[in-house]
Amino acid sequence: MLDSQPQRAAARLLSWIEDEDPRAVAALQATWSRTGNGYVIGVTGPPGAGKSTLVDCLAVHAAAQGHTVGVLAVDPTSPFSGGAVLGDRLRMNGAQQQGVFIRSVATRGHLGGLTATTRYLVNALELLGCDLVFVETVGAGQGDVEVVQLADTTVVVEVPGLGDEVQAQKAGILEIGDLLLVNKSDRPGADRLAQELLSAVELGEPRDWQPPVLQVTAIEGTGIDAAWDAIVDHRAHMEAGPLADDRLARQMHELEQQLQQQLFRDRMVTIGDKALRSAAERVLARRSDPFSAINRLAN
Repeated sequence: MLDSQPQRAAARLLSWIEDEDPRAVAALQATWSRTGNGYVIGVTGPPGAGKSTLVDCLAVHAAAQGHTVGVLAVDPTSPFSGGAVLGDRLRMNGAQQQGVFIRSVATRGHLGGLTATTRYLVNALELLGCDLVFVETVGAGQGDVEVVQLADTTVVVEVPGLGDEVQAQKAGILEIGDLLLVNKSDRPGADRLAQELLSAVELGEPRDWQPPVLQVTAIEGTGIDAAWDAIVDHRAHMEAGPLADDRLARQMHELEQQLQQQLFRDRMVTIGDKALRSAAERVLARRSDPFSAINRLAN
């Protein structure tokens, strides 16, 4: 169980990070050497797959194994407050009772299933002492695969009864899974879906790690032990070799994204609204083309 005072400090830092408050940058700069020790498990899948209930079960199980667990549950942005609607947290009663730190965060219009600041939110939980962090994405579709740039292990959750999931998603979200779970496996069609997922894995590109396909019913706690064991197996596989290179590649990607954003902001300040408006007017009037306009603005 986490102490209340560090929890309040972490909650304040999380709020600063979400709000892009300059105090967050100063705090992270001062404490950066103390971050990076957490193992991140991403949980993604379509809406209605039962991700929150599953994360609740896995977090309780992990805490029972001696881990200090944190959960970031990414919720859709509220159209009224601009914050998270808190639906995920309400379904994680078991984890809350075990003292697991749970934070619902809003997407704030960011695409990809996460928020723009999720990486730093994970770092804040690491400062709190969390050695294991679950990140649950919003209901994700075929292209919402940003979690793979954050998680050390990615769990893709599917559920029977949502149509031909494999055909609709095999070219996207299924390819990022290190573990494929069929939740609500007490429903008709679960066995067939599990077989389709297994076939999709076997027909996919060869990988060093072959993602297992397991059936669970999170609301009943069925299959959680096997799912946790599969996560542990994947972690052991990663730590035996690929993890360091994988994290380096993800860090390079993150720095590249941030550099692009910084250079874009700096360049836009240099260009100014007047020059941008003038260029837009010339393109709209067909006195110039957009390609030439971009070249002039960029140089």
